[in-house]
Amino acid sequence: MHHLKIVVCALLSGIPVFAQMQPVVTGTQGSGSIDWSKRFIVATGIGAPNPDLPEAAQRPAALRAAQQIALRNALETIKGIFLNSSTTVQNFMVANDVVSSSVSGYLKGFEQEGREKYMSDGSVEISMKVPLDGVGGLGEMLLGTSITDQPAISKFEGKKAKTEHIFTGLIINCKGLSIKPALSPRVLDESGREVYGSAYVAREWAIKYGVVGYAKEVEAAAKLVDRLGKNPGQVKGQKAHGDNATDVVINNDDAADIRSAAKNLKFLSECRVIFVVD
Repeated sequence: MHHLKIVVCALLSGIPVFAQMQPVVTGTQGSGSIDWSKRFIVATGIGAPNPDLPEAAQRPAALRAAQQIALRNALETIKGIFLNSSTTVQNFMVANDVVSSSVSGYLKGFEQEGREKYMSDGSVEISMKVPLDGVGGLGEMLLGTSITDQPAISKFEGKKAKTEHIFTGLIINCKGLSIKPALSPRVLDESGREVYGSAYVAREWAIKYGVVGYAKEVEAAAKLVDRLGKNPGQVKGQKAHGDNATDVVINNDDAADIRSAAKNLKFLSECRVIFVVD
């Protein structure tokens, strides 16, 4: 019996689609945090006043120091992100000087989140926000050449179900599997054959959405019709895969359902895939 099923999306009238996904999926690397649901990094920096400076110059100097510390913390956070099941962003940046320089340069122009906070001792705290997605953003730099303009895979390989199952998106329930968020995860069948990954994706959509989205609950994910459409399938993940536990294995019947219709290549190429994680 096939386990892939259709998710019925019951939308709440008048509430923005993306605002409904609560709680968010967060992670912490270094001194910053990552919101994987809304896909941005927040890093904080605190600058102390320099008593050797004139009093009028201490506050501006403390603010500049806080900005530099926030930048450094943001870079540490980015380096700790899993790129895929075997590589961190730090590994990738070490191996690619151009990417390393591009990321460092990009961070100098990222946004301050909210107003700075001034402490009673003259210290200044600021938070900086860095989006993961978007043209010219981090995701585009970090995906490098691993994703081409058009998907490298144009037809499904592997066992296909005899009956066609056509979906507009895919929700994979990974609860209890300790899946770690990543920029470019994969979906595999029980034989280790890839069902979804960077080779199925068009670069334009990977930059817009990220290869995979993350949610805390299936019900919340199902409401993301802007990404998943009105007819997403739902699959239960079987286990985590890879050194970094970023990939998920699904059973062969569910994989066969996804492969049953060539039309399903479209939603995969547009990254209309959500992992529901702990």
